[in-house]
Amino acid sequence: MKYVAAVFAVFLIGVSSTGAWAADTTQFPKDPSRRNGVAIPFDGYTDLHGDPLPISGAVGVDLVLGSPTNKYLPCQNLAETYINACEERGSYTTYTRFGAGQGLLFPYGYFMGNFQRDLVTGRYVRTDWGRRTATLSVEFYPDVSRDREYVHPRFEVERFDPNANGWAYSARIGRIAVPTLSDPGTTRIGGSITDGGRAIAKDRVRILVFGGRATSSTGFPISSFAVWDSAGETSWTSGAMYEGPQVITVTDKATGNTCDVVYDNMTGLDNHLDVDISRPGFGGTGHRCNFDSVSDHQAA
Repeated sequence: MKYVAAVFAVFLIGVSSTGAWAADTTQFPKDPSRRNGVAIPFDGYTDLHGDPLPISGAVGVDLVLGSPTNKYLPCQNLAETYINACEERGSYTTYTRFGAGQGLLFPYGYFMGNFQRDLVTGRYVRTDWGRRTATLSVEFYPDVSRDREYVHPRFEVERFDPNANGWAYSARIGRIAVPTLSDPGTTRIGGSITDGGRAIAKDRVRILVFGGRATSSTGFPISSFAVWDSAGETSWTSGAMYEGPQVITVTDKATGNTCDVVYDNMTGLDNHLDVDISRPGFGGTGHRCNFDSVSDHQAA
């Protein structure tokens, strides 16, 4: 099985953090009531009928410390004191792969404890990440060969109570049924992507899509995400997403210019967004798109 995790580090930093970062974990306060850490009552993933998910995949969890105006993701800061306790340095705090039919990864829930294993020394270190947790973001990746076919669900939890047996628990998530493009409630978008009519160089442009609306088996709100990186093509596609509001961000990594397009409610499979990064005004001040650089008249 092959998956992509570290490639998402830069985009996760961009969408997950605001404000100034502190130097590292040790600058964030600890909640003494969380003796063991925090937990999410989350079982994992199924198909739409509640049966085992027929594909392999992986789930990445981002740990966020701090506050809404000072978010800090320790595993995305390579200078972090406990960086060797991150399963994906520069990306996810934990990254768990599973085989086809094995998507119910967490029969007892997902736990973020106060001790993590240092992947270099093999020893356990006291990070107190569980005591310091502000938010946990949970994201699903299908097997890369089915990446555009299956929705990538994601959810976040920001509240952990009540406490039981030394753990602080979030709301119950239950199970998440993962749909495909052929299932109801899904959408996608794509179009041309060029530089003055020419193919985009490999890894020069990244397109991110966040949004959509769905719920877990307990009614907990979830959304979806997609990422596309240029590899010499002249077209792009998000792959499967949940229907609903979407935010699309196009970034030219050579110039740093970024353009945002917002959809109030995306449905269906025929949504079209054409981008030419050479057009005047692309990624102008305020990260706003104009229709000289992005041609789509459904965007809000």
